[in-house]
Amino acid sequence: MGETKKRIILNDWWKQFLTGVMGTAIGVGLTFAVSNWVDNHKKVQVQRQTAMMAVYDIDEIIRELKEELQMEESLYPTALYLSSHPEKLTVVSGDSLRQAVAYLMEDVTTVPDWAADTKEKAFTSSMEAWQNLENTRFYDNVQKCYQMRAELLRLIAQDVVFRRPLTEASVNQFLENASADDLEYDGSLTLDALCKLLKQAYGKPETLRYLRMYLLRNREYNQYIDQLNRLNKENKFLMKITDEEMESYIRKNIQKTKPARPSLLVGVWEEEMNEGCETLRLSTDHELDIIFDMMDLAILRDESEGEEVQVKVPVSYSLSGEWTLEGDSLRLQCFPGKGELLSIGLDLAGLPESLWEKGQEWETAFRQKMKEYLESAGVDQWYSVSLDITGDLLFMSYQYTSPLGEVQPVRLQLVRKK
Repeated sequence: MGETKKRIILNDWWKQFLTGVMGTAIGVGLTFAVSNWVDNHKKVQVQRQTAMMAVYDIDEIIRELKEELQMEESLYPTALYLSSHPEKLTVVSGDSLRQAVAYLMEDVTTVPDWAADTKEKAFTSSMEAWQNLENTRFYDNVQKCYQMRAELLRLIAQDVVFRRPLTEASVNQFLENASADDLEYDGSLTLDALCKLLKQAYGKPETLRYLRMYLLRNREYNQYIDQLNRLNKENKFLMKITDEEMESYIRKNIQKTKPARPSLLVGVWEEEMNEGCETLRLSTDHELDIIFDMMDLAILRDESEGEEVQVKVPVSYSLSGEWTLEGDSLRLQCFPGKGELLSIGLDLAGLPESLWEKGQEWETAFRQKMKEYLESAGVDQWYSVSLDITGDLLFMSYQYTSPLGEVQPVRLQLVRKK
């Protein structure tokens, strides 16, 4: 009886021991399994997000290249016409002269948006996310797209087909030799000066060569656009990325904005600038006031003493008109004669007494100049607009034409004044 009882006790102990061991083993196994599943799930999420980022970036490269091609196609006819009709330089509009200059002049000061490699670096650095990808075609395709972008950049920088005849050096030399009569009040070139610059350009053999190679440039752009477009369509197919999924990605990660409505635009908006501020007042009855707070420079000379003083002068003035919103396009119109000089902050007390009279003369002349400007100045500009999610940031985009005729996209960010 004692032996039987002893065996029963031992059997119970072994059962408890084995149950504990099995439970521990199962627990450890489950822990590893869950941990593995979480790690794999995270890797898939990173892989998906990185894929969406790369596909969107390549789509943007394609879109921006198309815009560059369209810009070239729109400016080329004017530049070509004026090259064969130099007598028309003095009778065509200022816009036509600026378009011709923009077409012929190189720009080494800005880098095109499509050249930025931030997304490429992020994609390449996430190699770990692609190590377990069975089909490496997608990864290879994306790398090929970025390689093509690099090829096109090298081509534009080095190939004679893309070499613009109005170089930075030649334009700088022209500006150095320009007289006061060649410059407007704001520092831009007068129409006569633009004519001189174009006559110089059209006298160069490089200009004729550049115009004749238009079709070659056009073909190169189209070839790269077509190849990038084909590869990125395949990318979307390989990763099963739908249009709806891409739109959702853009809304969550790129835009983070909401459409503008008239009721959301009403208010006072400010944009800080270098040594100044621009204030936009949009009223409920669609009246518009733009207030400019800026710094001007007064150069005062006392010939008798041989003294010259340069003084920064705070100036404030306004332009008035009306605003309208059509879809996501905001039109700002300010009318000649509706502006007002609000203040001039020239501090005569801070100047040597010998320059007080010169300071008064400068202020009188400046007031007269501003009066003439406000009587003739007008604004009629369209902006593409949107608001951030809070409604306190206003984004305004437009195409800016520089004094030399270069066309650049500009994006403003204004803060709601409360």
